[in-house]
Amino acid sequence: MADQLTVTTLYARQQMAKARAEGTKLTKVVKMAFGNGGTKDGKPISLDGTEQELKSELVQKDIDSYKFMEPAKIRYTCTIAEGELAGEVINELALVDEDGKFTAIRTMTDKQKKW
Repeated sequence: MADQLTVTTLYARQQMAKARAEGTKLTKVVKMAFGNGGTKDGKPISLDGTEQELKSELVQKDIDSYKFMEPAKIRYTCTIAEGELAGEVINELALVDEDGKFTAIRTMTDKQKKW
């Protein structure tokens, strides 16, 4: 199994389809949610794209910046301060839009936040 699994949520896919067909607005990604419920037996759990909550959310952080990696691929960044989530394992995350809905979700192998 892969070290990480990432899906665009059904909500985001529906929003994109409506925008294309009807010219409606897409919501802006404004936060990233981090959690520690994304693995089972050390492997990332499967996702179906209907998720609108993490299995075990630890925190949501504002997006600091973004960068286009390819024409249709964006890397979002945010800051987890030194001491914040210290000692926690992070193995799930999501991009959250201005309406509080998940647009993408990822499960991954454990990442230990040391400081």
